[in-house]
Amino acid sequence: MNDTGKPTIGLLPLMLELYREYNPELADKQRPFIESIAVNMGQFAAVITAPVCSRRGEVKKSVQEFEIKDVDILVIVFISYATSISALNPLLETPVPVLLFSTSPRSSMAEGMTNEDIMLNHGVHGYMDLANVLKRNKRPFIFVSGKKDDTAALREIEQWSKAAQVKKLLKKSIIGIAGYTFDGMGDFGVDTTLLNAVVGPEIRHVPLNLLSDYCVNIPENDVEKEVLKDTERYTVNSTVDADIHRESNRVYLGLAKVVEALSLNAFTMHFKGIFENPSIKTLPFLALSKLQEQGLAYAGEGDLLGATSNLMIRYLCGNTLFTEPFCPDFDGGRIVMGHMGESNPAFGKKTVLRRKKFRFGKAVDPVIADVHMEEGKVTVLNVGISSGNTFQMIVFTGEICEKIPGSDDIDMPYFHFKPDLRLPDFLTAYGRAGGTHHCALTRGDKREEISKLADILNIPYISLD
Repeated sequence: MNDTGKPTIGLLPLMLELYREYNPELADKQRPFIESIAVNMGQFAAVITAPVCSRRGEVKKSVQEFEIKDVDILVIVFISYATSISALNPLLETPVPVLLFSTSPRSSMAEGMTNEDIMLNHGVHGYMDLANVLKRNKRPFIFVSGKKDDTAALREIEQWSKAAQVKKLLKKSIIGIAGYTFDGMGDFGVDTTLLNAVVGPEIRHVPLNLLSDYCVNIPENDVEKEVLKDTERYTVNSTVDADIHRESNRVYLGLAKVVEALSLNAFTMHFKGIFENPSIKTLPFLALSKLQEQGLAYAGEGDLLGATSNLMIRYLCGNTLFTEPFCPDFDGGRIVMGHMGESNPAFGKKTVLRRKKFRFGKAVDPVIADVHMEEGKVTVLNVGISSGNTFQMIVFTGEICEKIPGSDDIDMPYFHFKPDLRLPDFLTAYGRAGGTHHCALTRGDKREEISKLADILNIPYISLD
């Protein structure tokens, strides 16, 4: 679910038209250079290499072929100088992100260099020419420089390629909303047309009757098999009796069918809305924990922005966890993070299934996955709306702390998070930035990757560091 695979790069080599007449063997001499770049980028992407291009018509044909093959990003290399005008119009016409990789066959041009070396390594001013005309025409582009096998440069190209892939995936994504948005929670209110136009996802309402029908028609044998899997994979607390365990898994199997039937990449719900269909007996907390582990992006309370941030992280970084800052621990410099009943076992070193006492109406008590989180560095993303009704992406880092004992009566999944900033400074910075109260969390320091995605989406990026 939501597996992305490698991004696809279209590699476009450019050469001056004049050399076709006066140095016709140049393209063949530079073939090993082009192939070496393709091999290096092939470590992290599928690479499609165009023929060497010198004329506008050739560039246009190659770019059109890249579009047909649905590449994620177009990488340009100059095997000699080439005029910018030979490539400008095709690059202005294509929606594919463009990256200029300023590199050369030789990494040293010093004592002993020859005329041949000059001929084979003089593409640098071609990059300058092209970058200038692209900037003049307000055509976004990415510029990376370094030796053809430079680790840092290739890492940058990898990150940009992944960001371009995520941009395209977002445009093909569907977020399902069951019920409605929690009344009064204004911070994640969003114009869904604007969300679709700027970021990409389409919003689809999930009929509660569809979820109900799937749940009612789940075979009892399938429910029992899922219960058995839970006992093998998780620790099942004594508070979880057979009836509520079966009902939680019935809803899980039903919701999984809804996700498949509607081709959903992300999902959000408001718990009160779910119960407007009386055939749905319990909340899908266990279901949402399992589905997050399997790759579904999620956010609670009908939060489409939260679902979008989790979808971004899922595509860009892999595992994602929907979470919310809940209580400040000023003495410890930490925050208690969690939510009503949803978690992601992929983040845990241990998962305990517990009973949650449902206090907001008549329903079967749901089973929750109490995930004992793995300690370590994490990055948190918040996607929200800023002044002028524009999107923004806020990012911060910190550490998940070791689980603190002595709180067994808490019937929600939670963990302690220590921001890299001093807690009061973090809370002030986040508040001033206008962050919303729902977030997406992933492992490691992913600020570079997220900043590139923000850049390629043309969304303002705020890093709290």
